[in-house]
Amino acid sequence: MSTCSFRTFRRHLTGKWRSSDFFCTEFTETEDKDPKLWATWLRRKPTVHDVALMSGTGPRLHHAGFFVADRHSILDAADILASKGYVKSIERGPGRHGISNAFFLYLRDPDDHRIELYTGDYLSADPDWKPVKWKLNDPQRQTFWGAPAPESWFNEASRVVSIFDGKKMKTRKPILG
Repeated sequence: MSTCSFRTFRRHLTGKWRSSDFFCTEFTETEDKDPKLWATWLRRKPTVHDVALMSGTGPRLHHAGFFVADRHSILDAADILASKGYVKSIERGPGRHGISNAFFLYLRDPDDHRIELYTGDYLSADPDWKPVKWKLNDPQRQTFWGAPAPESWFNEASRVVSIFDGKKMKTRKPILG
């Protein structure tokens, strides 16, 4: 895979719709003889990602990623959530990914959308950027520290809303696989 883009549309201040292109920084593929795309990390800004998409019933969004200044910001967020009684909002982490090399914390917002706070990733501003390929069974892909992802990681994602009518789109089994 040399290129992958994801196009969304947003309403400009003039009321007209404009496209917003995303570019692939990293992806995971299966170990099959004919590998299948399992997940992809897409960006608009020059960090490692803004959104992550995984295979499965969809269309659905796995998570949105938000860059923070440093590891202390992530640890502070975890401390604040725990001290205010929101420890159940912490889904995973803190930890360090192989993918993106980022220090991370995954949260669930009140609507149950998954959000990643991350830092320590790499700059991907080079226009000739080639996406980093990971194999699904690579042990360092998920985390350097060995903590497994919770079951919700693989089975839950946010539904996508249509830009045309504002209704949740129907989901279906993936075409690949």
